[in-house]
Amino acid sequence: MESTAWAAGDDMGTSAAMPWPKRPRRLATVLVEELVDRLVSGEVPVGAALPTEPVLCETFGVSRTVVREAVKALEAMRLVTVQQGQGTRIRPMADWDLVNPAVLSAAVRHDADNAILEDVVDVRRTLESRMAAQAAAHVSAAELDVIEQRMRDLDASMDDAAAYLKADVAFHDAIMVASRNRLGRAMVHNLTVEAYRSLRYVGDPSTEHIRITHGAHRRILDAVRAGDAELASRAMDEHIIDSWQRRRPAPSPRVD
Repeated sequence: MESTAWAAGDDMGTSAAMPWPKRPRRLATVLVEELVDRLVSGEVPVGAALPTEPVLCETFGVSRTVVREAVKALEAMRLVTVQQGQGTRIRPMADWDLVNPAVLSAAVRHDADNAILEDVVDVRRTLESRMAAQAAAHVSAAELDVIEQRMRDLDASMDDAAAYLKADVAFHDAIMVASRNRLGRAMVHNLTVEAYRSLRYVGDPSTEHIRITHGAHRRILDAVRAGDAELASRAMDEHIIDSWQRRRPAPSPRVD
């Protein structure tokens, strides 16, 4: 019998408005998120063994199958290494797949000294300054129209910090689209989507901060419009680092 979830239409080809059923989150997914958070936080030190399967089963109330699936996910994220006879051991941070959204999200959440956020800013500077140059060299009339519309959205949002942040992200994305660098855009998106969820990354911009940032956006647009790749690259690089320096949070105090 055909499932109603897949019954997209009748014999006449019409589309049925049948919503797909909501399903509960997989237990393994929930367990992975919990374990990633605990490992990234340092609750289990590097080189130490993860609790055994029976202990994890009892602690989280799940089956051995769920635990094994979760451990395989942790191994794929390079958070742990599984060795026969030695158990599952925690790998050093240098080995972690920080581009993985779950790992990056936890790393940002526990980034007491801002080291991960500093890395995010450095990667953004490298990629986005290059893409700004590419946009200046290749932007089409239609792409420039979009960038200019995003600038008008910024103009209209200067009195609303939340709206300005949303317009800011859209402006940067329009530049990246115009660069035609699809991989670079995907990498920046994957890195920043988690960072933008952190108040420690976005900060609490003042009216003066927004005014300065707005001027930087205008200079980027002017350089792209003029087709000046070198100026566009420099303007983007200076904007990203200057903006970060204004909003960079103080490191969290260490608890010994």
